[in-house]
Amino acid sequence: MAQPDSGWFERVAEYRRWVLAGMVALAVLLVFAGWALLQSDETPPPAGMLERDEELPEEIPELPADITYDERQDVLPPLVELRASSAEELEEAFAAVDYDWPPESTVPAVSVRAFPPLGDLTVDERRSLFFRTLLPLVLAENQVMLATRERIQTIFAEGDVEQDSREARLLQTLADRFRVDGDLNSADFREELLRRVDVVPADMALAQAANESGWGQSRFTREANNLFGVWTWHENRGIVPERRAAGATHFVRVFPNLRASVRNYLYTINVGDAYSGLRDVREQARADGDGLSGLYLATGLERYSERGEAYVAEIQSMIRSNNLAELSGLELTPVEATRLLGEQ
Repeated sequence: MAQPDSGWFERVAEYRRWVLAGMVALAVLLVFAGWALLQSDETPPPAGMLERDEELPEEIPELPADITYDERQDVLPPLVELRASSAEELEEAFAAVDYDWPPESTVPAVSVRAFPPLGDLTVDERRSLFFRTLLPLVLAENQVMLATRERIQTIFAEGDVEQDSREARLLQTLADRFRVDGDLNSADFREELLRRVDVVPADMALAQAANESGWGQSRFTREANNLFGVWTWHENRGIVPERRAAGATHFVRVFPNLRASVRNYLYTINVGDAYSGLRDVREQARADGDGLSGLYLATGLERYSERGEAYVAEIQSMIRSNNLAELSGLELTPVEATRLLGEQ
């Protein structure tokens, strides 16, 4: 058999050099692209975000007390709104109501309107203030959701509802709110409404908020109270991303306060098409008599991010590393506004 000449070996070596150089160039390009994406506020929207035709026409209002609590309107302590211009002010306000991290048994019913600058804090200080700021908001919205769910279950337990009755009007209001169609007395309607009117575990909500907002330091959180990178297609409801692609028409949603952002998050989980799998996991946990664990429900977040299972693993890791599962069972407790040093 004839042996290849020396020129053949030289051509192969040259080809290999070009392939290697191409691979190195591609790797550099990918690294740069990843770095640029991290520096940009033009990140892709979560796959689970409400689409253009799903977005509510207005801000999500608080559910009326006559729907959520009926005669039990004292079930949720009123949240005292707090505004702090600095991290030091916020820390002093929390200290005034003995609010430490992690909380031992109860959580003060305070609502911080917006994050003060947190950039100069240590990692532990920033984490502590971030979690203490958001936990009361998540607990409050969950309490509203749970009370509403219990009200629905009480009505369902009484059998069919009569047309034009107070109960029928209440159920229709909730059906419109949570986008459930059908006969109020059908099994399918009732099952779907209960699938959508339910809580989100605080540990999962806090982990996602920290992940999406850069621990409260992202531009969208600082300027728009937007914890979860929510988009809008209405100019009067958002701000323009600095690096929005040519021809893109989306805006980053502006929320009046942090609680509105948390409320939007719960609503998205409960009605967004991409979260149907998460609602299935939650429904099964209920059927099995298990508590709602963020570690478990996070398995339904695959469609929240294009990273899929990697995103799920990251959220679960944040829950574990920050001991967020220990927040289960915490309740809000009333506070006196006069004790909040930064209260305005």
